[in-house]
Amino acid sequence: MNKSQIRFAMASHATWSVLHDPVLTKLYSRHWKRYVTRVTKELSPTERLLTLYGYIFNLMYHEV
Repeated sequence: MNKSQIRFAMASHATWSVLHDPVLTKLYSRHWKRYVTRVTKELSPTERLLTLYGYIFNLMYHEV
């Protein structure tokens, strides 16, 4: 496995760990809602918003 594959696997595992913990899910949901509110104003019609899973995954990928 190369470094990016390991990083992807670690970020995926961390994301699922967060989503399986109700307290962490609630915490990250608040951050995600703020993200959605902020980004919706700047979004072009062709762009799509990140889901909660995608938002947490991006955070975890940058941390790994």
